[in-house]
Amino acid sequence: MSAACQSTGYASSDKSFAVTARGNFTGTYPPVFYFVESLFVGNDITRSVIAMRIANAALFVILIGTVYATSTPGLRRPLILGASVTMVPLGMFLVPSINPSGWAVLSAITLAVSVLGYLTAQDRPRRIVLAILSAVSLLIGAGARGDAAAYSLIAIGASLILCMRWQGAFVRRAIYPVVLAIVAALVFLTTGQSGAVDHPAAVHLYPQNFVKDLFDVPDLWVGALGKWGLGWLDTYMPPYVWVMAAGLFGAVLFATLSGTGRRHALAVGLVGLATWIVPTYVQYLAAAPVGTGVQPRYILPLMVILAVIALARLDGPAFRLSAGQRWVIVIALATANAEALYMNLRRYVTGTGGSSINLDVGGQWWWSIPVPPLGVWAIGAASFCLGLILLTRELTVAAPATDLPGTVDAATVTGSLTNPSQQPSSAAPE
Repeated sequence: MSAACQSTGYASSDKSFAVTARGNFTGTYPPVFYFVESLFVGNDITRSVIAMRIANAALFVILIGTVYATSTPGLRRPLILGASVTMVPLGMFLVPSINPSGWAVLSAITLAVSVLGYLTAQDRPRRIVLAILSAVSLLIGAGARGDAAAYSLIAIGASLILCMRWQGAFVRRAIYPVVLAIVAALVFLTTGQSGAVDHPAAVHLYPQNFVKDLFDVPDLWVGALGKWGLGWLDTYMPPYVWVMAAGLFGAVLFATLSGTGRRHALAVGLVGLATWIVPTYVQYLAAAPVGTGVQPRYILPLMVILAVIALARLDGPAFRLSAGQRWVIVIALATANAEALYMNLRRYVTGTGGSSINLDVGGQWWWSIPVPPLGVWAIGAASFCLGLILLTRELTVAAPATDLPGTVDAATVTGSLTNPSQQPSSAAPE
């Protein structure tokens, strides 16, 4: 059905309130997300929701922009590319939504990069800024969802593995991320969502069910990239969307396998294992098949962390794409996002039964604004495409992972991780 199904109680002209039992009154979720969103609540429901959406989108841009500005090339690129190959379509749907999962995705994008930057920064001002950004990223994730707090533990742990040195200086600097990890653990254990890992006594567990869940969980991965649809899984995504998104996600991860050292392989392997085992374990305890209970949006932050950690480089050359690879990513993601945005607009403007390719024909719901649905689609699709073109320019430029004095010169870094034989010997992984 189209959005015309809304009752008159939700009309902007109706100022009445209704009593509801649906809310974070029992502490099921951490309080930070709902407290911040409540600042935008007024008597007009439509205006309130739009204000929340704008605020969440602005928070996404500001936090990622700040982390980007304070990071080295080896960490800026995982921030941009890691987000790009995991955001279409579900991430793009969640980030500006009024669902706490949007904050969980944002935290997954920025936390590991901030912690890695803090652990490796040589100048004190940058280290202080990145320490603050690490805390903010943790607050955003752990303050929104209990499972995001648990995922923060994984992001921090993987970051510590990547930077591990048996030196006093590293041990002292690692104290701060460890404190953040303890805070994340406490948040997870004190919220109602931690009950997801509790086993109901009346439910019998069978080993064969665990094996079945283990091999069914990848359906959640492609579900997070569009196969399961958007919203309450009720907005269909054409196969083109999730095939392109899943294909690029897998291709980027595969490209990162070349030229990695032991610590990097260990960190990526542990995050990848968590992306597989965590949802399997939760489904197993619930004695329910994959497709019930756990939704793809719960797993998406883990996939984001996996991409970021896999792309991160702390020494040698920063991850690099060829010009052809860059344009494949831009074209595939831009068209997939345009198709996803079109289908999402279609679902609310005309309902899924709309027959005309023109969204402006047969509309059952829209605001009284000068821009029609097709205009919103064109602006959104073009903006995303332009953003990808601008943000991915850096990914084709040879650069050292760190821009600090004394590191390998950018002019000598001529190879990419898809062709490691071109890398200079000084950039060889440990």
